[in-house]
Amino acid sequence: MEKKLQAFLDGAFAPYGDFPSRADVTRELLTNLQEKYADLKREGMSDNEAYQTTIDSFGDVSEIMEQLPHTKSDAQAADESNSKGSFRKVFKDTMKQAKRSASKFAMTDLRETDLGDSNLSGADFSFSSLQGASFDRSNLTGAKFRAADLTKASFKQSNLTNASLAATSLQDTDLSGADLSGTKFTAAALRGATLANTVLKDTSFNGCDLGNISFDGQTLEGVKFERSSLKKASFKNATLRDVTFHHSDPKEADFSGATLDKITYALLKNTKADLSGVTVA
Repeated sequence: MEKKLQAFLDGAFAPYGDFPSRADVTRELLTNLQEKYADLKREGMSDNEAYQTTIDSFGDVSEIMEQLPHTKSDAQAADESNSKGSFRKVFKDTMKQAKRSASKFAMTDLRETDLGDSNLSGADFSFSSLQGASFDRSNLTGAKFRAADLTKASFKQSNLTNASLAATSLQDTDLSGADLSGTKFTAAALRGATLANTVLKDTSFNGCDLGNISFDGQTLEGVKFERSSLKKASFKNATLRDVTFHHSDPKEADFSGATLDKITYALLKNTKADLSGVTVA
């Protein structure tokens, strides 16, 4: 399969001739394609299905070429301006430029990439490595992050309305100030994540690990916690309206000083959560 993927890359870059960074570009991309193919095979796809899906996710070669040096003098200038890992920087910058198009990001290595202040509405980042990536102030409405690694990523002030994060690693991720209206977290690990000042309206947490997460001072409206761990989660001084806890266990969560509507209060009372000091309004 390596030869077949290499042949695909050779054909994709054939119109551009032998530009200075071609060997580095194709080597980097071949590694990414091989990883994508292996992941798809592990999911149960046939050889042909995995190959076709892999190349379909490749994107537009012209976007890569726009960011790469085409002459030796261009390459030398790029190296001088960024002597440490110049190609890697160009490659990451290229992926950042792709945000302006309909390019796919699935199964892509975007670790430490700056995708802040971007319009990424509807983008698909499934199965991607996004550790430490920045999405600050970006529009991620309807974006998909299935089985993506977002450890220590940053979504400060971003718009994640109706986004889907399934089987996603979000440990130590900064979501402060993000709009999480209608966002669906499914089987997501959120330990150590920061959710301060987020918009939590019709947000759902299904099968998620929310241990030690702080919702202090937040307003939660129509939020659904289903089959999620809330061990030592904190809702101090929070306002909860029409919040449900189906098959979740909030007994060890802290609700001190919280304001609850009557429905939420009744639901929590049935779970035997400690509601001393809460206000029902």
